[in-house]
Amino acid sequence: MWFRVKDLWEHNRLALLAFATMLCLAGFFGFKALSQYIYWADPRHQDQALAAWMTPRYIARSYSVPPEVIQTALQLDLAAPPRRISLETLAAERGITLSILQEQIATAVSVWRSANPKAQP
Repeated sequence: MWFRVKDLWEHNRLALLAFATMLCLAGFFGFKALSQYIYWADPRHQDQALAAWMTPRYIARSYSVPPEVIQTALQLDLAAPPRRISLETLAAERGITLSILQEQIATAVSVWRSANPKAQP
């Protein structure tokens, strides 16, 4: 085994380095994809009660709705680049309470789910 690696190192160093790099990248992204799948497949992370720390992207994933539904409910610009902003910060910026934002999200999710019954988890 080590003789083969040593031979590759001596004669095909660039190819061996490229292969090792690709193997590391595949392992990294494979682990990341698997960990995300395990996290979101857990029922505890689906339809979580809304909390101040949650971001619009997290809410969209938790409630299995398109991100545009949450962005529209929160009156965020759809054309703007996504912001990692918590509900608490968003409520403070707008001068409203967190419960108002939570009601807006709950309403938008229920409307979207009633219009798309097959897309529910």
